[in-house]
Amino acid sequence: MAEIKQYSQTDPAWKAKLLGFDKTSTLGNFGCLLTSVSMLASAYGVNENPDSLNEKMKKVAGFSAGTAFMIPGAIPAALPGIRYVTYVNCSNAPAPLAEIDAWLGRGKPVIIEVDWSPQAGVQTHYMVVYGKQDDDYLVYDPYPFPVANGKISLKNSKYAQIAKTKELGKLITGVMYFDGPGAPLPPPAPPKLDKGVYASFPVYATADELAIRSQTLVADNTLLKRVAINTEMKVLEADATANPKIGQQNQWIPVKLADGTEGYTAAWLISKAKNANAPAPGTPPAVVAVPKDAPVVKASVDGLKLRSKPDTTDATILKVLPTGAELKVLETATEVKRKVGTMYEWLKVADVQNTQGVVAAWYVNIVSLGTAAFGPEAQRQTSGPNFSIGEILPVLLRTSEENVALRQFPYISKDTLIKRLPMDSELIAIEPPDIAAGKIGQPGEWIHVRDVNENEGYVAAWCVLERPEDPIPQVSPADC
Repeated sequence: MAEIKQYSQTDPAWKAKLLGFDKTSTLGNFGCLLTSVSMLASAYGVNENPDSLNEKMKKVAGFSAGTAFMIPGAIPAALPGIRYVTYVNCSNAPAPLAEIDAWLGRGKPVIIEVDWSPQAGVQTHYMVVYGKQDDDYLVYDPYPFPVANGKISLKNSKYAQIAKTKELGKLITGVMYFDGPGAPLPPPAPPKLDKGVYASFPVYATADELAIRSQTLVADNTLLKRVAINTEMKVLEADATANPKIGQQNQWIPVKLADGTEGYTAAWLISKAKNANAPAPGTPPAVVAVPKDAPVVKASVDGLKLRSKPDTTDATILKVLPTGAELKVLETATEVKRKVGTMYEWLKVADVQNTQGVVAAWYVNIVSLGTAAFGPEAQRQTSGPNFSIGEILPVLLRTSEENVALRQFPYISKDTLIKRLPMDSELIAIEPPDIAAGKIGQPGEWIHVRDVNENEGYVAAWCVLERPEDPIPQVSPADC
């Protein structure tokens, strides 16, 4: 993706030009959509300013006859390589924020529609969303000139004042999606977040390889670096702002690392205290017993790198493998089929000498899928319930979301994962009931549990609920 070129519809070079086939409407007055399309196209390396795009659209009948109304479906004819995907009307429904975030996460800007006038009804204005900061969208507004004045945040814009809300789902009245030629995503630009305001406390990573990001978006093109569990970070906002976020899902905190890196990190994966259960830095991961019937893949390129973790720096290289080198996969057949050939997916493997690490799944082919089970549960001996009638009954739990991790130890790392559990999976707490019950729903807490297949491990307490009590039996005269 290329850097977006900012344009203004009110640029003196073209603001007086007639828009489309209309006899009175000008680019300066009504060219917001045309100008937004010009900016969006530049992200894909297709460069046309609003004036030249206006002329090209007229040549391909890209406006309704005699009017200034653009026909989005005609844009590919004027801008080869740019594809109109769809328009979503949000005037009577919340805007699809998750979908917008997904597009931004892939480095693809989107065009949004807002109301520009406090008069009754919606007076349509179009702008380009190019990024996200905290829980706000970063926008290029095509109306202001010079263009520097058009770089705004949506919640703090005049459009939020006009709409009388800062809720993005209500503020946005429509979304238009365009796609373009594929290109490598640009490296993320490190943000400047240190404004001289700091919390009185540091925070610590509660997950191994915690991401530090340039924006509050989980995407390849926002990743600045990853840090180890218990890494200390300086908080770049005041106590009153940071405290309510810590441990909360979908919240982000600006931080600064010891090496000076500034960025955002997931507030639900940090705490004010170190995790005493985490291994010391540099502790090698436990070697997994490799079953004879594990899935097998082979290198499809020469020089495939076996790495200690999914990181493409030289420091993680364990070995360099030739084309055709066979590797046993330490994951399920389902995961192998899902990952192989997919960019940015990694497979945990062992070579013929049982050197274990990860390889890029997009550089291997499947040889066989095997039938083996994986994870610590493949070697663990299990036991029956450790309570009896007359004792205090254990706490019964259900997972409250999909793919909840059951882990060997109470911290987040690829090396602690035993299995993932579907929503509503039933678990029994195998720690004192009064302790387990007090943790349910609490961020940063872990509960020692066993599942129906006798797998023991730890689950995140914020991902489970207490199972509803069994219904009271209804007794009828016929039962007596």
